[in-house]
Amino acid sequence: MEKIKKITENPYPIYIGEINEFDFEQFLHIIKTFSQIVIIVDEHTKLHCLPKLISIRSFRRAKILEIKSGEASKSIQTAIEILETFTDFNLDRNSLIVNLGGGVISDLGGFVASIFKRGLHYINIPTTLLAMIDASIGGKTGVNLKGYKNQLGIFSDPEVVFIDTVFLETLPKRELIAGFAEIIKYALIMDPILWDMLLKIKPQNILENSEIIKRAVYIKSNIVNTDPFEKDIRKILNYGHTIAHAIESFSLANDENPLLHGEAVAIGLICETYISVKINGFDENKAVIIYNYIRSLFTPYIINPQNIPALLVIIKQDKKNKNKKLNFTLITEIGKSLIDNDCDEKLIEESILFYSNMY
Repeated sequence: MEKIKKITENPYPIYIGEINEFDFEQFLHIIKTFSQIVIIVDEHTKLHCLPKLISIRSFRRAKILEIKSGEASKSIQTAIEILETFTDFNLDRNSLIVNLGGGVISDLGGFVASIFKRGLHYINIPTTLLAMIDASIGGKTGVNLKGYKNQLGIFSDPEVVFIDTVFLETLPKRELIAGFAEIIKYALIMDPILWDMLLKIKPQNILENSEIIKRAVYIKSNIVNTDPFEKDIRKILNYGHTIAHAIESFSLANDENPLLHGEAVAIGLICETYISVKINGFDENKAVIIYNYIRSLFTPYIINPQNIPALLVIIKQDKKNKNKKLNFTLITEIGKSLIDNDCDEKLIEESILFYSNMY
C-alpha cells in the first residue's frame, strides 16, 4: 500500500494510506495541547482496530468509550448516554473525539461531538467500506428517532478523515458487500467509467482495487464540497435511499437479523431504477443489467406485500419530501441523474412489488 495520499483538502483533508505512517501531531498541530482525547468504538472495532490506533503515540493517553454495534445504537438514548459520559469525563471544548468505526459511529460520534458544549473537535477514522466511501465524508451527523432514519442531526465537519483500507480485512464478507451498494450508487448517478470497473470485479476483491475506493471517495467529497447543505446537486446522493431507508427502518423494527444499511440501499437501487424507467424513460435493457448485477451480489430479502402500506408510512416521513410530495432522485442514463422527481404512492408500491417478484 502507498503510504499516504491526500484525496482532497477542502473543507477538510481526507487521507488514504497506512495509518501508522501518518504524523497526526504534525497535521493537527495542537494535538499535544488537547485537554483530553476520547476514542469512540464498538465491540468489534475495540477488538480489531483500536490496538493499531493506540499504538500511535498521539493516542496512547486517550479514554475509550464503547457502544454496542448496530443501527439500534444510532438513537437519542445512546447519544444521551455518550453525552453523560462526556460530562463524567469532564471534557471541555478543547477536547478531541475520535470516531473509530462504521457508519453508526461516524454519524453518532459526529453528532454528539457537535452538540456537546456547542461543539468539540472530532476526526473520523472509518473502519467499514460504507463508512470509508460515504458516512465519514460530508458532515452529515445525526441519530434516528421513533424508527425513522436521521430525524435529528446537524451538518458538522470533522477536522480530518483518515482512511486505512487495512481495516477492511477485519470485516465479515456480509459487511464488505453491503458497503459496495454505495459505490454502485456513485457509478449510476455520476460515473459510467466506475460502473464499467465494477462489472469487472468482485466486492471481496476490493482490497486489490484501491483505485475504486479512491474514485468513490473523490466523487462523494467533490459533490458535498460543491453543495455542503444539500440544496442542489448533493441531492443526487439520495438515489436509492428513499425506499432504502423505509425498508431498513422496517427491518430494524421487525426482523431478528435486520438488514444492513447497504443491503437496504441495494433494494432501493433496484426499486428506484424501476421508477426511473417509468418516469424518466431510463433504458430498460440497461435497467436489467443493473437489476441482475445487484441480484448477483446481495441475498434476497422477502417483502410481504401486506407490509407495503407500513413502508409507505415511513417514506412519507422522509426528510427529503416537500409540500407532502414524495421526492426522489432518479437516473436518466448510467452516470446521469435528476433531482426533485415527484412520485406517487402507486408507483412506489409497484416498484417494491417488482423487486419482490424477482425472487
